[in-house]
Amino acid sequence: MDKLLDSRFELVEKALAKLINSISTYNPAPALANDLVAADAELNKGLQQLSTHQSNYAKIVSLREASNALDTQIRDTLTLLTTTRRDLIATPATSLPPNANQISYSELLKYASRISKFTIPPTYRESQAAADEDTGETGNTTPKEPNSRTQTNGNNTATNGGAYNPASMDVDNPIPGQTQLQTPEQGGVKTNLSIWEQYLNPSTEIPFFPWPSEEAIRKGALASLQILVDQGVDPATFDPEKSAELEAERKRIMEEEDALREQERMDREDARRREMERRMSISGSVPASGEEQPKVFTLDALDDDEDDD
Repeated sequence: MDKLLDSRFELVEKALAKLINSISTYNPAPALANDLVAADAELNKGLQQLSTHQSNYAKIVSLREASNALDTQIRDTLTLLTTTRRDLIATPATSLPPNANQISYSELLKYASRISKFTIPPTYRESQAAADEDTGETGNTTPKEPNSRTQTNGNNTATNGGAYNPASMDVDNPIPGQTQLQTPEQGGVKTNLSIWEQYLNPSTEIPFFPWPSEEAIRKGALASLQILVDQGVDPATFDPEKSAELEAERKRIMEEEDALREQERMDREDARRREMERRMSISGSVPASGEEQPKVFTLDALDDDEDDD
């Protein structure tokens, strides 16, 4: 590219020198001027080629940088894949027991989506083992229970396959009549235990519903949104502060209208009363205010001397 531009510059210099010599010798020739114009056109073409060459070179440099960055990314990705594969191979596999129940994750997710936060597991049972132990400690009789008995959710079961009979328990040194005296005391202990259980777990006597009550729903936000929808108000654009201001303004206007109507009613009643008084005064049925009122007869007017006579 440098050689091309140098040759174009030399042509321009030679053509310009010939033209200057011809002018200085007072023998100008149009052909020399045409040669200078042609040399200048060639020089412009060379400069355009130089500009194109520089832009192409800059593009090649940017492509090289992008290629190097992509090569580095590919190298890092391959290294990460190799490390991940090595870690996966080194991770021990989980061995499931042979009697495990195979449940698909989709079925598990469907079941979990239908579980309410108010739901109690169906297998939930409150254990009565502690209450039974306390009841046994309060009595003087100590029953001998077989070692094979186990307690599950307050129910006694026998591990040897036979049903356990509480009536067959042996009693150490039974005293006649003592069992009958102890029965009311044991009943009182059971009652106290039930009271403590109700105190510690107050939700035992409350009926269980796997959904919120209708009153709770009416007091919630969904009921408020439903009221707005019924009134034709978009909940997305609803402004509570503006609504409160409008409601206060509406109440103020209604109070002013009520006060105005009450004042008008009182004015009408006053006008009606004055009209009736005027008519009655004209007809003479009502005495004027300046007339003397008739005297009322009282016993005070009688003289004591007249009473003696």
